[in-house]
Amino acid sequence: MKEFKPLVASLIIICGLSLSLLGQTKIDVSSYSAKQLKNFGKAADRLGDAYSAIDFFEPYCKMKPNDEALNYRLAELYFQSRDYAKAEKQFGKAYKLNNDEYPQALYYQAQSQKSQGKYNEAKETFTKFQKKLKFAKDLNISATALKDEIASCDLAFTIINNPVKAAVDRLNASVNSPHIELSPIVVNDSLMYYSSLRLDSIQYFNRDDTTKVPSRQFYQANKVGADWEGGKKLDGPINIPGVETGNGSLSRDGKRFYFTRCARNIEGKMRCELFVSHNKNNAWQNPVKLNVAINDPNYTATQPTVGTSSKSNLEVVYFVSDRPGGKGGYDIWYTIYNPRKSDYSAPRNVGGKINTAGNEMSPFFDNSSRTLYYSSTGRPGLGGYDIFKSMGELRKWFEAQNVGYPINSSYDDLYFSISKSREFGFLVSNRLGGNSFRNPTCCDDIYQYHWTDFVKVAVTGSIYPAERGKKWKDLDQNQLLAMKDSIKPMHKAVISMYIINKGTKEKIFIERDTTGVDGVYYFDLLPDKDYKFEMEGAQYFNEQVNLSTDGINFTYTVEMPPIWVNVIPIDVPIVLKNVYYEFGKSDLSTSSMRSIDSMLVDLMQKATDIIVEVASHTDSVGNAEYNKKLSQARADNVMSFIISKGIDKKRLIARGYGAEKPVAPNSKPDGTDSPEGREQNRRTEFRVVGTLSSQTDDVDTEEIPE
Repeated sequence: MKEFKPLVASLIIICGLSLSLLGQTKIDVSSYSAKQLKNFGKAADRLGDAYSAIDFFEPYCKMKPNDEALNYRLAELYFQSRDYAKAEKQFGKAYKLNNDEYPQALYYQAQSQKSQGKYNEAKETFTKFQKKLKFAKDLNISATALKDEIASCDLAFTIINNPVKAAVDRLNASVNSPHIELSPIVVNDSLMYYSSLRLDSIQYFNRDDTTKVPSRQFYQANKVGADWEGGKKLDGPINIPGVETGNGSLSRDGKRFYFTRCARNIEGKMRCELFVSHNKNNAWQNPVKLNVAINDPNYTATQPTVGTSSKSNLEVVYFVSDRPGGKGGYDIWYTIYNPRKSDYSAPRNVGGKINTAGNEMSPFFDNSSRTLYYSSTGRPGLGGYDIFKSMGELRKWFEAQNVGYPINSSYDDLYFSISKSREFGFLVSNRLGGNSFRNPTCCDDIYQYHWTDFVKVAVTGSIYPAERGKKWKDLDQNQLLAMKDSIKPMHKAVISMYIINKGTKEKIFIERDTTGVDGVYYFDLLPDKDYKFEMEGAQYFNEQVNLSTDGINFTYTVEMPPIWVNVIPIDVPIVLKNVYYEFGKSDLSTSSMRSIDSMLVDLMQKATDIIVEVASHTDSVGNAEYNKKLSQARADNVMSFIISKGIDKKRLIARGYGAEKPVAPNSKPDGTDSPEGREQNRRTEFRVVGTLSSQTDDVDTEEIPE
């Protein structure tokens, strides 16, 4: 019986959550005693070989039906291997054997029922467990988690009865083997990378000789007609025989490929690390491991997805980790890539709007909508891992929403992604209908979804400069409309598009476009959204430019009327007229406030990207140090007033120059006093010193490596 020593011979199945399980066909155990079955089962269990442990514990529990501990452990192994039907029955049996010792068996029985779509039964069992919660010994079960589970049983019917308009189909056997497939990566609408363990039949491998044990590798699939043909291993240095490789993501420009490699550490625990390969001359280069701040050897870093930050346009890599500082077991974190140093910032947690006390997995960041798609067990859903979405970036997110049925099922649904055309995408699920060696829902397959009511909405238009020489407050758009033929469109004008949250009215950056010589901009839009457009740099619209796609349920390109833009000169001082102070005082008068409000505040509300220096000056009368302090106090008061009007203080700089920068002589050539000159020098002015979009800082400036 050499084959059943603790290093048991077995078939490797790689779980989609970057963990590993060992499995095989049923072992012939008919000749073993109860003691042998128990010992062999425990040995397999210690190795993480759930399937072999099940094969030993099943006959043992029939021989020893009153062994409470192993009956409960068998139920856990069924649940771990996602055999929910058997788990439901076995947890029920364990609870009957000793409900005082294993009250939590009810909780997991209810989860098993929920994972099969038995929502009424699950709610009843969860409610029954509620009375036992304070006696449960499982620290992973909280009152909040239980409350969410009960709520989700009711929510499930609402979600299923209001399906999203999508069809979900399993990809064919050239892509999906009987083992687990994961992490479909859209390269373009006809090419996909994915990770798989390709074995054509049941095979046995001795864990003493790890060099012969098969490992998960990257493959590619090409779209042929309406179908996908897979099974071709990805060329290049990404794959290494014998090294678990998967969970990839491409940078937006396609030049960097982030992925995960996993191995067991000296303690036998699976640890995953992030790598990146750069594309040069159409070939992937040798991968480089990300820095130790990201790849902490004591914790896992896996499942990367790549986005960009809205302000600096730097690359942001979101990933999954179980490192300290999170909200639960596995959380989503991010790091910012600095191309100047080819290095990455220290990881930061994306926060409680995304992460929960449960597990968050398989993030996918959609740059076109600034939306993070991810899977979670910590929110009410249909069962297992549900896919959620939230708009935002870094640590600022809107409330997460369930993406709906049939994208989500009662089983585990992960690795949501969107194609370039947005008409279809992929997900991974262990829902019924897959192909597997063991139970019907043991293993994950890749599915393609497509929207049955897909519409493509876009917006386009032209940008023109306002007539030069006219002050911004004097512009008349109606007069300018007649001047279109004589004014050339703006080249290299930068326009930004935001989505306005219908509930909170917050705006979130989506994308920016730079006009060509024709002055034309273009954006893809989403249905049923409210949009706002703003100029970047020292330029702004005369009026707000908004657009709603509510009610547009057909493919359509919105052609906007010409947009007229005012261009503000950079670094040119502009005097704020009618801003006066009492002698030796810094307080603003009511008339001064009106002047600042009507000119500078109004300008900054329209030109939302500019950074302004407010400067106060005095004449030469009096002590220089006194004049400097007085002018600074006056500038500070102007700045405070502007901030009180809702302008972000990051866009303002207050400077008191005293008499250092006169614009006129304080005295006449003969040395006598010049009241006119001193009056011109006693001024408050502003100048545009920069723009937010030209800065390279982000919400997390301290994180970007210098």
